[in-house]
Amino acid sequence: MGRGGEAPRGRAPRGDAGEPAANAVKSYGFFELLQRFEAYRRYWLAMAVSWAGDRLNAVALATLVLDRFPQQPMAIGLVLMAQHLPQAVLGLLAGALADRWPRRTVMVVSDLVRAVAVLLVPWATELWQVYLAALVVGTASTFFFPAWRSTLPAVVSRDALPEANAYHSATRSFIDILAPVGATALIAAGRALHPVLYMAPAFWLDALSYLVSAWQLAHLPLDEAALGGLWPATRGLAGVGRDVLVGLRYHRQNRTVWALLLLMGSFAWGANGANALLQKAVPMLLGVPPERWGVLLAAMGVGMIAGNAVVARRGKVWPRHVVIGVGYLGAWLALVILAGTRDFTVALATYVLMGVSNAAFLAPQVAWVQEATDPAYLGRVEATRNAVIYVGMTVSPLLAGWLEQALGSLPGAMGAISVLFLVPAVLSFTHPALRRPASAAARATTGA
Repeated sequence: MGRGGEAPRGRAPRGDAGEPAANAVKSYGFFELLQRFEAYRRYWLAMAVSWAGDRLNAVALATLVLDRFPQQPMAIGLVLMAQHLPQAVLGLLAGALADRWPRRTVMVVSDLVRAVAVLLVPWATELWQVYLAALVVGTASTFFFPAWRSTLPAVVSRDALPEANAYHSATRSFIDILAPVGATALIAAGRALHPVLYMAPAFWLDALSYLVSAWQLAHLPLDEAALGGLWPATRGLAGVGRDVLVGLRYHRQNRTVWALLLLMGSFAWGANGANALLQKAVPMLLGVPPERWGVLLAAMGVGMIAGNAVVARRGKVWPRHVVIGVGYLGAWLALVILAGTRDFTVALATYVLMGVSNAAFLAPQVAWVQEATDPAYLGRVEATRNAVIYVGMTVSPLLAGWLEQALGSLPGAMGAISVLFLVPAVLSFTHPALRRPASAAARATTGA
């Protein structure tokens, strides 16, 4: 357990498999969560506002790079790498520090750093300045997300974690559909006002979103002691290094956390590569202009919203490992269908299926990790998952390119990489730690 040796008040004890100790099952509606938990209102608003700002930023950043540096074909890829690389390189360190430092402070400082960085991007005249801003934002995000996600168990009661995570995912999907359209309209209007800084309002709104997020999180009614944060006697780099190693050992000692890491790790090695192949499939297999990719992504967003609504309502009634396994099976099936179809209408329906499937395995896994992990280790567990995901996302497009070249076929490469979605589906149904609920009193060892 964390400091004090007892579970936070108002929460049921957690077993190794993270199953509820009580027999009664209560399902929370979205507005019920917002009304019942004051802290959750601020937590959700901070997430929604900053996510909307990020989506505006994504469109504005691509526009800036393409317009100002048209002779740099790799610039977009390098900007994305600068944003994501810190997650893979510094993720474990960030998780250890998130478990040491007050998490509210980590989140607020990270938001303020990101606000300053994106505020300055419109004045970039050299490409290295854009890379630097992307690297700063990526580094701050690396520290923000383990602290943010590991805070949720102290924001809502334990029995509300599945719904809270499902509503987060649905909110992001809803924003993903609307925000790019808003960003496009905002930039188009800006072109009529200024020939150089036409994309600046999108960056400024993103900076404002980080400030709003920082304000909400700074006033979050949060009991840091309930988070089980480590206030260790061993300080300095040696102490942080020890915390990182202890966190890694914890994954092997907590069988449920380890099994869930295997699921997401396998998926991450296929996801980004599958996305790259799916983008190529739009003109090459479906025979439509490449911009139709946006329509397909909107369909997937609709599927995710619907899927998360079902997960929020029924996710605690159905066996969780079955929900997750069916989700991975659906994602695998969707990719196989898309490898074979040449009909855009079929592809549109299949993207809805893919969205529903993603909702089935994403939010339930996040909630399960939060329930099954000792609060004192949650920052490191979340950071380790992020690091594994981002390493997989970095390698995955290379794997997809190699498969397409080796097989000499785009549909063949899509079918081959879909196996990485099938592996976690099989593990979900067969891994003992996910199939066998543990006693609510049996906690995983800390490894300290």
